[in-house]
Amino acid sequence: MQINQKDLSSEHGKHTVDVYYVKGKYPVFTTLLNHSSEEIRSIKESAIQYRKENPKSNKSNVKAWHSHYLTHERTNCFDDINRRIINECDTIINHFNNINDRLVLQDMWINMYEKGDYTDNHSHTGVKYSCCYYIDIEENCSPIKFPPKLEINPKNDMLVLFGASVFHEVPPTNGKRTLIAMNLDYPRRPPNSPTYFEYSQ
Repeated sequence: MQINQKDLSSEHGKHTVDVYYVKGKYPVFTTLLNHSSEEIRSIKESAIQYRKENPKSNKSNVKAWHSHYLTHERTNCFDDINRRIINECDTIINHFNNINDRLVLQDMWINMYEKGDYTDNHSHTGVKYSCCYYIDIEENCSPIKFPPKLEINPKNDMLVLFGASVFHEVPPTNGKRTLIAMNLDYPRRPPNSPTYFEYSQ
C-alpha cells in the first residue's frame, strides 16, 4: 500500500518518490529516473550485448540469466547508468534519513527474465541497501514482491530501493523483464544512521 510521496530535487530535476512500507516499518522507495526512451534503449542494448559476450549465467536465488555480481568491475559499459542510480539512491536515503553521506557500489549485475523465470524469496547480507533499475519490461511480467503483502509492478525507467535485509521475491513471469540490480553500502557508518532496517521474517 502506498502511504507517502516525497518531492525531491536532484541534479536531474525535481521528481516524485513513492514510499511504501513492508510490515508497516521497512521502507521501499520507487521513482522514475526520467531517462528518454532512446537512453533506455541504449542501456538495454548494452545489456543484451553483454549477455551475448557472457552467455553463462551466475547461480543464485535468481532462476533466470544473470551476470556476475562484479559486472561493474568487468566492464565499463554500464558506468554512466551506475553513477546515475547511485546518485539517486544517495538523494533518496539522505533526504529520508536526514543525513549527508555517500553510498558506494558493492555489487552490480544484470538480470534477464524470460517466460517462466523467477526468483526465490531471499534477502541480501553484508550490505545496507539494494536496488533494481528496470530497463526492458513487458506488460505481463511479474512484480517484485516483499512478503507478506507488498507488490510493486515494475515499468521501464523505474528504480526500486530498499533495505538489503528486507526479503523479496519474483513469481514466475509471463513477460520479459530486464533490470540492473545493485547492492550498496557506506564506506563508514553515518554518525546518526538509524538501525530500523534490521529485519527478520
